[in-house]
Amino acid sequence: MRGVVISVLAMLFIFSMFYRVSTAVIAPNLISDLSLNAEMIGILGSAFFFSFALMQIPMGPLLDRIGPRVVITCFSLIGAVGAILFAHTHSYNGVLIARILIGIGMAAMLMGTYKVFTLAFPANAFSTLAGFFMSVGTFGNMLAASPLAYFAEHAGWRITFFAAGGATAVLGILCFFILKSLPNVRNNTVTPDTKIVVSFLQSAKLIIGSLSFWQIGIVAFFRYGTFICLQGLWFGLYLIDAKRFTPINAGNILIMLAVGNIVGGPIAGRLSDLSVHGTKAITMAGLTLYCVSLFSLSGIWPIKHQAIFMMVSFFIGFFCSFGTMLSSHIKDLFPLNIAATAMAWLNFFSMMGSAVLMSIFGKLMELYPRSDHGYPPEAYEFCFLICSLSMAVSLVFYAFAKKGRTV
Repeated sequence: MRGVVISVLAMLFIFSMFYRVSTAVIAPNLISDLSLNAEMIGILGSAFFFSFALMQIPMGPLLDRIGPRVVITCFSLIGAVGAILFAHTHSYNGVLIARILIGIGMAAMLMGTYKVFTLAFPANAFSTLAGFFMSVGTFGNMLAASPLAYFAEHAGWRITFFAAGGATAVLGILCFFILKSLPNVRNNTVTPDTKIVVSFLQSAKLIIGSLSFWQIGIVAFFRYGTFICLQGLWFGLYLIDAKRFTPINAGNILIMLAVGNIVGGPIAGRLSDLSVHGTKAITMAGLTLYCVSLFSLSGIWPIKHQAIFMMVSFFIGFFCSFGTMLSSHIKDLFPLNIAATAMAWLNFFSMMGSAVLMSIFGKLMELYPRSDHGYPPEAYEFCFLICSLSMAVSLVFYAFAKKGRTV
């Protein structure tokens, strides 16, 4: 039955990942249909992440007290409503509200699943499960690349999102019934310690008062923020505007980001569980190479061929996946009865990174002149350089974080 549970949770997470980056390949459609500019597209892309991030603050206490069964079901239905609204509205404000609702709804998918892993699986399997789960979820990123471009071209992006909303609702309802089969999840307890109720203010004081939490949070902010800026919007537009690839060819390149994530996630998780050096060392090594991979897009070395872009995209996705272990690292720092809260706070940083950086890059893009073919390559490459440098600085800060429990 655990296999069925993981499968349904994985499908919900696939939709969450799909919604996150779905504006990348349909951005030209949205610009055309709704008369948007780069700044408006940036805001629209970041709306999901702002609402998602803000919901992480109450998400931890909700999961720790109510449990993942009810929380995942209710929030998935909210996300489904948002997707259906996105498919039907014909105004900028309408799609903005829809993206906000989708972000709120999807806010429970990853943290809810992590809570299920904490309650129903051995502690020494968490990193492996987390890495595997993130890899499976990355299929959502793949669906949001060339497959979405194909369906948007042949069936229309509105029909695609209507179908996605309906599937999300069905999976959310199904989740309510299948999670009942796991006693610890049904009762929301795993050990006597998890029955101890810690108030929101107490847990916040423990978490925010830890310097290591901030060191992990900052690197999570830039790691996921920079990756989503590429995958969710600006890399796709760069390939279409500056490099003149077709949307489907650009989607094929974007898919390699997802393929790299799929391959890297389980490897990172397994190395983390087996390494004598611990989770932090594996995470640090992977994210350092992620930083180097980002730098290759800064225009220092001109890239023209699709095959080279696909290889670079693969390595960016592969090494970025090592950042998944930040959740395992943060979990090891705090007691189990506030584990979901600690991971949700970390997810808040990740989602805020996506929201803030996507909006900032939209404003930076507007500093460059726009032609009939879009923005110049230098505009995108400057943003990609900022991605690499910001990651480098955050990694230096993370290097001094503690490895184990501090409270």
